Amino acid sequence: MQTEVHMRGRFAAREEDVAGWHVLRLTGEVDAHTAGLLPTLVVYAVRRGAQRVCLDLTALERVDRSGAEALRRCDRVARYAGGQLAMIEPDDPSVAEVLEDAGVAHELPPLAPGERLATRPRRRPVAR
Repeated sequence: MQTEVHMRGRFAAREEDVAGWHVLRLTGEVDAHTAGLLPTLVVYAVRRGAQRVCLDLTALERVDRSGAEALRRCDRVARYAGGQLAMIEPDDPSVAEVLEDAGVAHELPPLAPGERLATRPRRRPVAR
């Protein structure tokens, strides 16, 4: 497992290998200032040997049109580099709505439910 943190403003990406996927966990905002980082992160992951890359969007707080377009570019970039791209859908309904309106939800396939559970961070049991 490898972890790298890429930060710019209110955006961060953490990388890890989970269940056969190279997962990019995105947090914060994907907007005009940070959108260009996403395709670059995907290309670097594929060039470092990841055949399957997953964008975990569950913790995104905000995405604008340029961010949504960058997510669409990620799929093309991954395929061009010889990889496969999937996503874990955002928890925030406003982020999901922007992605739906931009067509991202139709281009980036979500992980299958079994795989989705395997890639979510494990929660520690609450001591009673």
